[in-house]
Amino acid sequence: MNMNFYVGTKVITGLDCVKNNADEFKRFGKRCIIVTGRSSAEKCGALGDVISVLEKVGTEYIIYNKICQNPTVSSCFEAAAEALSFGANFVIGIGGGSPLDASKAVAVVIANPNISEKDLYAMNWKYTPLPVVAVGTTAGTGSEVTSVSVLTNSVGRKKSFRSDLTYPALSFGDPKYTTFMSDGFTRSTAVDALAHCTESYFNRKANDISRAFAAEGIRKLMKTFRKIAVDGTEKLDINDLEELYNASLYGGYAISVTGTAFPHALGYFLTENYGIPHGTACAVFLNEFMDYNAEVEPDITSEFYQRIGSDADEFKALIAKITPETDVKLSDKDIEELAPRWENNASLAKNYGNVDVEFVNKLLRQLF
Repeated sequence: MNMNFYVGTKVITGLDCVKNNADEFKRFGKRCIIVTGRSSAEKCGALGDVISVLEKVGTEYIIYNKICQNPTVSSCFEAAAEALSFGANFVIGIGGGSPLDASKAVAVVIANPNISEKDLYAMNWKYTPLPVVAVGTTAGTGSEVTSVSVLTNSVGRKKSFRSDLTYPALSFGDPKYTTFMSDGFTRSTAVDALAHCTESYFNRKANDISRAFAAEGIRKLMKTFRKIAVDGTEKLDINDLEELYNASLYGGYAISVTGTAFPHALGYFLTENYGIPHGTACAVFLNEFMDYNAEVEPDITSEFYQRIGSDADEFKALIAKITPETDVKLSDKDIEELAPRWENNASLAKNYGNVDVEFVNKLLRQLF
């Protein structure tokens, strides 16, 4: 039995968890930089809550609010430069996966101000990154409890690093922050959480603990997905949103052990080249992922459906129902130009069976 597991993050969840735990911020220092997007953190109330507790405990702060979806390495270096000038002792990331992933990179660069982009990704860090406090505002990323930072590099490609040193020291999860998300964003982030759980379950690196988290995350998602399939997202109440948020944390715990598999690996080009939101881009491949695993690992697939309390027909129908529609067409030339991406791809190697360039090309022709 493989029970290996490590997550270096203290997690506090529930309504008003930020406001009710002001003293938690004291231990990280007297100055910080808040890393967030243009407006979402303010609109959902998370930024206001964080500022109120910082003022309450006497912590000075500056705000860097230029993080976009699929954050760039350059923006992380820019934020770190501002933090260095300010003398920040720690980093607070507020938002979905983009600001939270960016905050980890900012923490690395502040501690290692002369580091290059290459060394950032290679984790050639001389000094330990600053502490990160993560305040999640979407129910999908799981970045609050992982060490992964996915950034768009200087040539426009999404690339990640992960280290035990970049787990957030503290994470807050208040489901009320997710009430401000649009229907499309709620769906996209929810299927991202589903992709995390599913890709982690069918993963060569999976163990008993990661599969327990993955299965529980999917059970929580299925309850809410059944409601969305009938009534859409507008009728979700705070309890439903809390289920989605908690499920995303379960997904984060699961991928902290395994990483992701081919839906994430293939989804990146849809985001980079066609602007498809990350979660949607991954979910596009989930039904084919399930069909593939049913063929190469029938016993694990059977166990999976038993554990989540569903069957293949319902599970795949819900994925199709919840995932926002996309309209991407690929020519044979497009597929050939993408092929180098699949050579020696670490996420493809984590799949059972043999997911190689030929397999991916065939799948892309089938779907697009």
